[in-house]
Amino acid sequence: MNNTTELNKTPNWHKKMAGGFSGLMLIILVGTPILADDTELLLSIPNTTGLEKPNILFILDSSGSMQAIESTQEPYDQSITYPGSCASNKYYWARSRRIAECRTDDKFSIDQDQYFCAQGVSQIEASGAYTDIMAQYRDTTTSGYRWRRLNNASNGPVECAADSGIHGENSGDQVYAQIGTDKDMYTSDVDREVAWGSSPTDRTYTVYDPNYLNWYHSSPITEMSRNEIVKAVTKNLLGSITNVNVGLMEFDLEEGGPVRHALKDLDSNRSEAMSLIDNLGAEGWTPLSETIYESALYWQGLNVDYGGIEDTDPSALESVDPMVYQKPTTYACTKNYNVILTDGSPSRDIGAYEKVDSLPSWSTTLGHNNCTGGNNDGACLDDISLYLSKKDIDPSIPGDQTVTTYTIGFNVDLPILKETAELTGGQYYLAEDVKTLTTVLTNIVTNILDEDVSFTAPTVSVNAFNRTQHLNDLYISVFRPTTTVHWPGNIKKFSINGGVITDAIGNPAVDTSTGFFSDNALNYWSENGIPDGGNVNAGGAVSRLPNPITRKIFSNLAGSNLVSESNQIATGNNLATSLDLYGLQGTDGEPDIEDLVEWIRGVDVQDIDNNPSTYSRRQIGDTLHSQPAAIVYGGDGSSAGADVVVYAATNDGYLHAIDGQTGIEMWSFIPSEFLPDMVSLYEDEVVNYKHYGIDGDLVPIVVDRNENGTIEVGTDFVYLIFGLRRGGNNYYALDVTNKQSPELKWIKTYDGLGQSWSTPVATRIDIENAGQSSSDDLVLVIGGGYDTVHDQATHPQSPDTDGAAIFVVDIETGEELWRTSSVPEADLILPAMTRSIPSAVRVLDMSGDGFADRMYAADLGGQIWRFDILNGSDPADLVTGGVIAQFGAEGTGNVGAGGTRRFFSTPDVALAYDPRQDKRFLAINLGSGYRSHPLDNSANDRFYALRDKQVFTKLSQTAYDQYPVANDGDMIEVSGQINVVLGENDRGWKLTLPANEKILAESRTFNDVIYFVSFEPSVDSSDPCRAGLSTNRLYRMNIRNGDPAVGDLNTLIDGDPGELDQARATTLEQGGIAVRPVFFFPSPADPDCEGSECTPPPLGCIGVECFDPGFSNKPVRTLWTQNGVN
Repeated sequence: MNNTTELNKTPNWHKKMAGGFSGLMLIILVGTPILADDTELLLSIPNTTGLEKPNILFILDSSGSMQAIESTQEPYDQSITYPGSCASNKYYWARSRRIAECRTDDKFSIDQDQYFCAQGVSQIEASGAYTDIMAQYRDTTTSGYRWRRLNNASNGPVECAADSGIHGENSGDQVYAQIGTDKDMYTSDVDREVAWGSSPTDRTYTVYDPNYLNWYHSSPITEMSRNEIVKAVTKNLLGSITNVNVGLMEFDLEEGGPVRHALKDLDSNRSEAMSLIDNLGAEGWTPLSETIYESALYWQGLNVDYGGIEDTDPSALESVDPMVYQKPTTYACTKNYNVILTDGSPSRDIGAYEKVDSLPSWSTTLGHNNCTGGNNDGACLDDISLYLSKKDIDPSIPGDQTVTTYTIGFNVDLPILKETAELTGGQYYLAEDVKTLTTVLTNIVTNILDEDVSFTAPTVSVNAFNRTQHLNDLYISVFRPTTTVHWPGNIKKFSINGGVITDAIGNPAVDTSTGFFSDNALNYWSENGIPDGGNVNAGGAVSRLPNPITRKIFSNLAGSNLVSESNQIATGNNLATSLDLYGLQGTDGEPDIEDLVEWIRGVDVQDIDNNPSTYSRRQIGDTLHSQPAAIVYGGDGSSAGADVVVYAATNDGYLHAIDGQTGIEMWSFIPSEFLPDMVSLYEDEVVNYKHYGIDGDLVPIVVDRNENGTIEVGTDFVYLIFGLRRGGNNYYALDVTNKQSPELKWIKTYDGLGQSWSTPVATRIDIENAGQSSSDDLVLVIGGGYDTVHDQATHPQSPDTDGAAIFVVDIETGEELWRTSSVPEADLILPAMTRSIPSAVRVLDMSGDGFADRMYAADLGGQIWRFDILNGSDPADLVTGGVIAQFGAEGTGNVGAGGTRRFFSTPDVALAYDPRQDKRFLAINLGSGYRSHPLDNSANDRFYALRDKQVFTKLSQTAYDQYPVANDGDMIEVSGQINVVLGENDRGWKLTLPANEKILAESRTFNDVIYFVSFEPSVDSSDPCRAGLSTNRLYRMNIRNGDPAVGDLNTLIDGDPGELDQARATTLEQGGIAVRPVFFFPSPADPDCEGSECTPPPLGCIGVECFDPGFSNKPVRTLWTQNGVN
């Protein structure tokens, strides 16, 4: 049996499930979450130097029909005061790019003297509106003042992200919006700045000048030609944007169209572009296909065709004789666009039909010759645009450089324009006057600019971060990062057979060369029997979503009974159709409220699949960090007969309850705080941030009192607890004892709680006068969470405002029963507790009496904490504790980048024995790594195996205050060595990781071996648009001295240091950030098995990449005693 006793489990307060049900469940569900915002690995933000500016080629209609006169609004002129009802001392705001309303109740408005965004004021004065990430300094009914999302009924001060480091409330040196509750609004310390883009300072808003809104809602009418409208609006647009390259084409009098203005930096060539627009004519025909054909020649640097020497911008040419285009400057991060505006159908436009076959790789790109519409006017417009969207226009640059086309029908609705845009990934718009054309062009350019500086999906586009297991069934979540608000996700079911993850037909489901799913794998929930592998959009729970008409979606709108009609998200529920519930005002451009509610229910109101005959929108959000939970409600002890519900939470804000056998969703719950997010998810625009919803682990609390393996309502109970991680700072508790009828028990946050990252740990603690003495009186132990000050790489100079605490709360009510922190209100005041604790707390029952009596925790200052619990005491005397190790910057003075080691993971604690010293000790195993920024390589990260030799002794507070704290220098280095001998006074050992390597997940200890995964990022600096690839390594090390646990040590005695370290690690095939090791002890395939067939070999897995753990015995429950204690 194992010589090491792993202590990574809570006290055994719960009743066991029947048969073999609970063992496998516990291995998966007890543990820490994937911690920190690692999306910078999945997505990278390109820099915005001139090399990566988007190329926008405007193709403007200059045909004779543009002379037509229209009744239209006057273009906005900021020097004119427009009459209207908007208050001149207010600014009005709306989410995203919607137009605000001037309401009489003053909602969605702020006084202008409360708008501290200097960048916004400047932009508003110039153009009437400004869009940015903004926050408001305000309080709530349950918490004090801090920077939060804007509230439609608050007039509190508003700041914007663009002002960071430039301007605060005034022009002084306090130029950073300060994080924390009831703090000064601004600080001069960049380390204390709010984390723009992270909850609760993560929302994008548009603020409007009241004069602009007066113009927009009742602008004066005048007579203008279409040509004049286009010129006025385009000039206003080009006068308000920066950091783009702009080009201009128009139609020739007879055929085709020239490049009148080459793609150039607009900031340096604005006056030239404006002058050309002023001279835009209005005569001739509408040769759309021929002009787009000419653009294809220009984009690829080919010979000029329709452009004459007199009409073509000389800077667009590489040579004059012959006339050859100078290919526009493109780089790996450059995005390229055609924007076509026309007021009429193509005419005299057949010349391109005979020429397209001469374009490079035309037939191989499209799969046909010529154009699909025949030799007719405009027939080649969609073909050539599709060709540009698929053909690599510059093979000399890594990746495919393509062109996306946007189209605008001005006073005309042409199907060919809609088809052209949709085929290329662009969008089609209609405009009819100054107002609508202004909106259309602004939206197009804003979309382009957003996309250019937005996150970019990586080469490895699908990641499986989490898994849950019951019996031999695996429920695995997958997702795909995108450039928009919604990230698609899915939950899929596989199984373990013979030490291998297998699919629904018994074939291996994992490709060993990639460490991920095989394309040929068929998950158990596939609806059509077609292999779907890791394809996020195919198979799995997505394919089994119920009909929207009968789908059950609840929110906490009125009372705790979630299944009541008043809590159902449905168009028939008046509470669910309130505009304020979603932050809507009922203005133009907002989603229709009934459409939005139907969309939430799963109706494809936007026809996202481009199939009008389908009714359902089959989408689930991403489970980026949230660990699903599989709960057994009954059954016969076999996988096939188990009554399992899989609960999965997503960043779309849904908690899904899924039938574990069929994959069909039973119901979903959306916390009401996420209902305003439904608007952004509905619009699904390109964004430069990651949207978060329910991103914390789901923790199931199951009590089966009679241990019959069946959850009986009224006798047993099942609770589901979860935090939100980057999605907020609340914790939720649901009663799901009746799997069809969930109830909301409570929603809580606590003073000093940061973002709710820490996975709650359920246990029993006897607190005097708190009603916590019986076997059913459970509490939750919760770490203080994450302070976003640690989004900055430097070690903070000031104590963390949030997260530097540990809480014990009542599981039934959520009320705080005990707290430790540095503030005077804490039950245990620890002045050294100045750094946030985002991970789960390790809770142990050392005495075996069913009550927790020991805790370990780690913080972002590199400190390890130990606590002793004195059960039966009142809160003031309940716990003693303090720091036992400092391996980072906190408390050591080592605040340089190399020493800024952070602990994002829960300590892995195991009871071990050292035969040389004939003593037992607790090995506290933990690795450092900057999980918030995994691409940061500034710290010298290490893995530590600290020895706590006072295994059973409880320490007084005086003893903790005088505790000889271990530091980095006290640990014995084992890197490059083997057979290291630790002396009796040595505090433990450490492994210094190779440069750039770090630990981003919790370790696991079995059979005297510590298993952990390291991560080494690799960023391709030549292509800043490409997300970082990575290398993951599985380390297996002896718990006593760090020796390699695989292979023959005798062959390594004379090895060089590098060879010795390589023997400790195995390089994994998977990319991304690998999860912590998990060990499975599968059930026998045959319930009537005999002998060794009843104990299948255990299996270790990192994600879905599995390995032989090196031991063959089945798990044995191990108890230990302290001498002299009964």
